[in-house]
Amino acid sequence: MQCSHSILGILAVFFILSSCGLNDQQPGDFQKVALLKKTYSVAAINYFYETVFHQDEDSAKLGHLSKWKSNPQILVGGNPSAEEIGYVKDAVARINQMNLSIACQLTNQASTDGIEICFGSVDQAAQHLKAERAIAQDADPNRHLAVARVSSSGGIIHHAHIAILYNPQDTLTSLRRNIVLEEIVQALGIPGDSYAYPESLFFQNYNPSKHFNPLDSAVLSLLYEDAIPFDYPRQSFENAFADVLYPVDAEEKINDLLKSAPQELLTSNEVEASFTGNELLKHPQQVVVLLKGSVGQADSVTLEMAIGSLNKISPNLRIRVARPDDGEPDYGIVLNFLQLDSQAEPIKRNIDILKGKDCMFPRLTKSKVVLSFNRSDKARKFRPQSLVDALYFSLIPLPQNQLRGKKVATIGPDLIRFDEHAANLLKLIYSPELVGGLKLSDFKKIKASIKKTTVAEGK
Repeated sequence: MQCSHSILGILAVFFILSSCGLNDQQPGDFQKVALLKKTYSVAAINYFYETVFHQDEDSAKLGHLSKWKSNPQILVGGNPSAEEIGYVKDAVARINQMNLSIACQLTNQASTDGIEICFGSVDQAAQHLKAERAIAQDADPNRHLAVARVSSSGGIIHHAHIAILYNPQDTLTSLRRNIVLEEIVQALGIPGDSYAYPESLFFQNYNPSKHFNPLDSAVLSLLYEDAIPFDYPRQSFENAFADVLYPVDAEEKINDLLKSAPQELLTSNEVEASFTGNELLKHPQQVVVLLKGSVGQADSVTLEMAIGSLNKISPNLRIRVARPDDGEPDYGIVLNFLQLDSQAEPIKRNIDILKGKDCMFPRLTKSKVVLSFNRSDKARKFRPQSLVDALYFSLIPLPQNQLRGKKVATIGPDLIRFDEHAANLLKLIYSPELVGGLKLSDFKKIKASIKKTTVAEGK
């Protein structure tokens, strides 16, 4: 009895010490972390991880986060117009409406604890940022240029410089206003952009429709929670939020995902064939599709039906047709129809893909499809099917001959029904557990371990 009591005492001490060790990890205790997980969505926590612990064009993740402790004093300099000063005022008002632990304040005097914004020429921006060569390389007369440089120590931001150069040809007021807001928000401690959400303010590529959406607001709000300390180590954040962060303990999460997937996806090599080279690349959650060239009314109807069916397959895909005033987007899928009477084959398809690689997780940013047709009966007959196939294989860069020789979808007069196997593959690929940039070798190891377990269990 005494021996049993001693063992229980030792176990109790061990448990207390282990718990203390976990509690000592920032942001403090389990209750605070649990409350943050209840307050913020899984998507917001993952987006926080991607944008706060990474800086664009840097291959390594940041080791610690930084944020402001004092109220940032914002000074506008260079050659700002009245409209540009108005954009800054709007941004300050928008941020302060969030009731963060800090408040931005406009000032007419330079401060050692402030944000200096320069509107002007390339030379002025280069001088302001002390980065002449970098600015000269980044400056594109056909694009807006906005850059923020932050200085911090001990996880506390004490100064930031922002330079903004507008493309004189692009006068869209909402876009210019959002550029100012984005740079100020990023100077508050969110240095990274992302390819994940094209409508987000932090979307890396050009999108006139992006804005400060609820997800962006949640990221900034989470950063300034009292439970998130200054100089918070990325490793501590990963430990505290491991259960909801898809890139953390990824092997275990993918293992569980594959075990719940249809067995036929584990016995074939179609998932592996969907990798681009040695990594998994997929489109953002929001995909816009643009039809170009010799497009008929029937093509538009087929596309709308196909998109309607695809959007029901995966909750992680939101596909829409480009609006007439969108122009060619900097992301999504472009389907270009060509009528080539001299073409020998009834239908030819070519898909080129563009990869975004400057953010924490690489993605497909654009699929450019060319569908060319001659005037044969066969070309007319299979035109709708070729459009549906092109759309599907733009979402998954899989060779068509890898899909077990099956049709991707059956096209009816009022409904397009995707083959169950093709639908299951799409749903699996766009599962959030399979993060962009997942290495093919890592996926094969996980899949092989599942097969070994299945054999050992006699299943």
